[in-house]
Parts: sequence; C-alpha cells; structure tokens
Amino acid sequence: PAECEPASLDEGSGDDQRKGKRERRRYAAQSAAYEARAASLTPELALRPALPGLAAASLSPQADVVEVLGPLGTVAAESDALLAFYGLEWRDFPDAIEQDLRRRFPSCEQVVEQALAAGRPDLRQLRCVTIDPPTARDLDDAVSIEPGALRGTHRIGVHIADVSNFVWPGSALDEEARGRATTVYLVGKVYPMLPRWLSENLCSLLPDGDRLLSVSVFFTIDEEGQLVKEVEPTFTRGVIRTRMRLSYNDVDSALAEEGGPSGLPADVFEDLRTLARVTGARRRLRADHGAVFLERSRYFFHTDEDGRIQSVEREASSSVSHHLIEELMVLANHVVASKLVEAGKEFLGAGSSPPAAAAADEAALPQPLLRHHPDTEGKVLAKVFEILPEHLRDSAPRGVPLAKLLDWCRQHWSAQTHEAVCADALTSFKEAQYIVADLDDEDGVDAKAAQEALDSMGHWALSLPTYMHFTSPIRRYADVLVHRRLIRIFGGTEQGIGGWSAAAGAAEGSGEGDGDFLTGLKEAVQVCNAKKRDAQDAHVDSVQLALSAHVRALGGMDVPDAVITKILMPSPGASSGSTDPGRPLTFQQRLKNRVLKHAVEFYIPPAQCSRSVSFDSLGIEFVSCEYESQPSRSAAGSGDGAVATVRSVRVRPKHAPAGADAVELR
Repeated sequence: PAECEPASLDEGSGDDQRKGKRERRRYAAQSAAYEARAASLTPELALRPALPGLAAASLSPQADVVEVLGPLGTVAAESDALLAFYGLEWRDFPDAIEQDLRRRFPSCEQVVEQALAAGRPDLRQLRCVTIDPPTARDLDDAVSIEPGALRGTHRIGVHIADVSNFVWPGSALDEEARGRATTVYLVGKVYPMLPRWLSENLCSLLPDGDRLLSVSVFFTIDEEGQLVKEVEPTFTRGVIRTRMRLSYNDVDSALAEEGGPSGLPADVFEDLRTLARVTGARRRLRADHGAVFLERSRYFFHTDEDGRIQSVEREASSSVSHHLIEELMVLANHVVASKLVEAGKEFLGAGSSPPAAAAADEAALPQPLLRHHPDTEGKVLAKVFEILPEHLRDSAPRGVPLAKLLDWCRQHWSAQTHEAVCADALTSFKEAQYIVADLDDEDGVDAKAAQEALDSMGHWALSLPTYMHFTSPIRRYADVLVHRRLIRIFGGTEQGIGGWSAAAGAAEGSGEGDGDFLTGLKEAVQVCNAKKRDAQDAHVDSVQLALSAHVRALGGMDVPDAVITKILMPSPGASSGSTDPGRPLTFQQRLKNRVLKHAVEFYIPPAQCSRSVSFDSLGIEFVSCEYESQPSRSAAGSGDGAVATVRSVRVRPKHAPAGADAVELR
C-alpha cells in the first residue's frame, strides 16, 4: 500500500545503510500485516510460525503474519488464539461439507422416515429422558428403564446418537472429524467436532418429535447394582423419542421433594427414583471393589453475548443426578468394551491371523479399541501420606486401598480440604489412553497369551477390567470408531440412511482399498489421545484466563472455599546475596531472590488449580515458624534445598502497630 511505502530504499553506506535496512524491514512488516488483514476476510487461511530455514536459536526470530485473529482482549480472538496455540482447529467447517450434509439429510423427519422404511427397530414406546447441563446443545445420550425379565431386576437402556449413520468412513466429513478428534469447550464458546447441523440438530436427542436415530445398549441390573449375567446385554440401531429434557438441577430438585415434584409426569418421576436407587447401589459396589472417586467442584460460568463471565455459580460437587448419569455411562462403556474384547477373543480362538492388510475397512479389524488406565495406586498412596498433616498421618490407616484411605480422609477434614487434596493427588495419576489391543502374533505371542494380555488392559481408577468410550460420538471421534465396530459385530453391515454403505463409504475419498487399515486405525487413536489432552489443557487455560479477567473487572472476588496447600519458606541458611556488599547482584542472584520469598500456595476451586502468592502481595510479614524435621522438596528452579515447606507459620499484617498479635496460617 502507498501509505506504507518508505521515502527511499536506496542503499547507502554506514548509518544510511543501516537506516535503509530498518526501513525495508518496517516496510515488509507493514505490508505483511496489511495483506494478512485482507486475507483474514477469506476462508483460505493458514498459519506459518516461521520463515523457512530460520535457525531455531536465532535471537531475532522472524515470521510471516498470515492471519489476524481479531482485536486483542476480545473473547472470540483470544479463544481462536488459544486453539491455534494448542494445534486445535478453530475455523468453521468447509462450505462443501456443510452443503453436502444438508443435501443428503435435509430434515430430521425425512431421516426417521427413511430409517423406519429400511426396517430399523421402533423404540419410541420407551420413556427416554436426557439429563444434561441446562445450556447443553449436543445431547448425545438418553436413558430409559423398564422391568427386567427376572423378578427384582431392571432393564436399562442407554441410547446414543447414531453419528455413524451420517459420518461415512473416508468421506470429507469423516476426514475433518478425524483430524479434529474432539469437541473443544472453552468459556463462552464451543468448537464442535461435527458441523452444528449434526451436533445440535440431526444427532442431538432433543424432545421435539420423532427425529432421533440411536445406537442403543440394553443391560439388566438388580437392586444391588450388579449386572445380571443370566440376561445378555443387547445392542440395536433404532429410532427413539425423547420424552423429556432434564437438567441436573431438575433431577436433584425432583428427587429431593417428598411426595413427588409438581410438573413432572408421575411415570418419569418413578423412573428417576428407580434409576437413582440402583445407580447408588452400583456406585457403592464399585467403591467396595476399589474404584477411586476424587471430589471436584463444578462451576457454571454465566457469560454475556461476547462470552465474558458475568457471574460464577457453584454446583454441588456430589449430586444424585451427576452420579446417576455417570454410573449409567460408565456401565454402558464397560458393557461395550467387554463385547469388543469378547469379539477379539473369539477371533483368536478361531486360529486365524489378524487381517491387517486384507480388511475391507477399519471396522472389520478384530483388534479391540480400549481405554487403558495403568495402576499407579502405590504412587498415589505415597502422595496422599505426604500431604497429610502430622496429626492425621500417624493415625491414618495403612495397608488399605486408595479408595478406603480417601474415604477415611473425607471423614477427618472439611470438604474444601478434601477437594484440594484430591486435586494434588491427581497429579500422581497416569493419564488414561486410547489403545488398539494388537492381536498380531509376529513376535511369537500365541492366542492364549494374547487373550491374557486383553484381560490386563483395564481401567484402574474405575476398577473395571475393560473400558472404552462409547457414549459421546458427537464430541469424541474414538466413540465413532467404536460405533462402527459394534455395528459390524452385531449386524454384519453398516448400511446407513441416505444411500450409503460401509464399503462405498470407505472407498469414497480414501482410495485405500486393501491398504493397511490397522496402521491407519492406530494413527487415528494416537490423534484422539493427543487432541483430547490438548483440548483439556485449552479448557483449563480458558477458565483461568476468563476468571482472571472477571476478577480484575470486579476489583477482586471472595473465594471462601480456597485452601492453603503449602507454605513456602527459604530454607535455613539459604542465601542468594552477593558476598561483596559493594557489588551488585547478578541476574541469577536476583532471580533466586525472587524465588526465595515467603509465599503461600492456595487451591482455588473455581480455577481448578493452585497458585502461590508472596507474603508481600498478601500484605503480611513473617514472624516465626518451625521447620519440619524431614527435608522437603525444593521449589523448581530455586536450587537444591533453597526452599522448604512448613506446616504452619505465624504472621501479622504489614505496618501493624508495635505489639500487635500474630496469627497462625496452617
């Protein structure tokens, strides 16, 4: 642009030459910014973090500005930037994908009509209800309950949106969803894995007529929460009708009212009471078998049209409705995983070799997809004992499972303290991972050993021998892969509504044919693991950034349930000052001085994290303390032994009058 053009680009010598170089660089930067603003108005955008060939250790890094995300500080721009930072997709879906979806599936009514005509089971007589947060739009699960075939039992149905009917293997939509792998939830903004025409319309189990295709699993449970083995779980692709859409608060309020709530149909209320009773028994049963339950507060952020927090509302950390849905979803996931493992074992028992390259598509592979959580109980137990105050550490039960120890702790301190301890203990957990249980015997592993290996791929924290996500295909691509495998196991075909079949869908856009689908499946699973982790990190960052902006706007916010988790003190004798009083401190010494300040670490429930604050910032000064006999871990970057943690410290307000009483922080 003319307004950016420098007066002269002639090269000179000395100062003139250096000035010319600066002007050329300034001109290039201004031109790039102008072009980026123009490019940001089009959908053809990409990020290039650095110029080709730029040395990683350069002290003068350069980059091409190829996109302007928006004004600094706006929620939309900051959210997009957060996803870009984590390598997650923030742009809208391509127009071609959106248009193709609407052309193939113009309305819910047409989809249901075609499904029934194709012979899908009609499950609309079931009393299906959804229980979700009040603002949720992607309702991908509904539940139903009816009397079981055996006396004193209940037949429970978990109905999940049939996403695989709309997302065809190898299609452009499938490739887009495969790359995104997960829906990302930030404060005030949602980045869906699937186009909203699916996630908030065709696949969302909304209560407005006959519009819902489901993959349903039915299992029978008794009053003690046990799965009834005499009645095999069943799976079907059906058509359902959602009777009511309920929020967690709706269910909790209804169950808390004696004699039943007003405005809720009697039969639905009885269903909820029965579900609450049997899922409560199921939860106690899992606890008895070692399942670990970590208490975490749930907060709902009320935002304005621009996505800025207006108020913060705390939900009950342990409510009946949350437990009801959690237990049903966990149980459904377990039943599905058991079927995947059973199918894999049957294949091994047949004496065949896995058709890695001969499979018609990924769904035909026998290798089960599982969610594996390794056992780190010993490490977590040690962490909890490290956190315990001395007076509790001596009396705490030893040699008991982690679940029993946490239950004992819950009874001996406040709910706020227990939540803070759970958050700290969580850092010792290993991350659960999606895995493809490889049945290949290239390394000489026989069928019996492979079957034993399958039995070891359980979920430690849930205390389940097999587990896999199945209940959220709208927002998790791993669940879509599981749906396709289940459909193949039970139906032998993946015929969908709208003229699509598995073979045709796999051929469309992929061109693999007899390619190595096992390799592709493993790669997809690794993408799911990475994107899930990145999405969680982005969510936490979003909460902390939005909450920080909210606190600044308010000029401060009271957090009555904050908990002191550590008191950080310079270790006795630790010093970073110069030995020469007349010599200024070096950079490392100044940095160490910052680290060596007295500080208090708080667990902040709304932010779901801990933060340390110096005594200076708190307006208090140190009086005295007693160091523990055992040396504690030093603070990161402070040098070995430079910082110690103490159980208590006496402090007083800064500038307090002489003789002012000190108070104790613990």
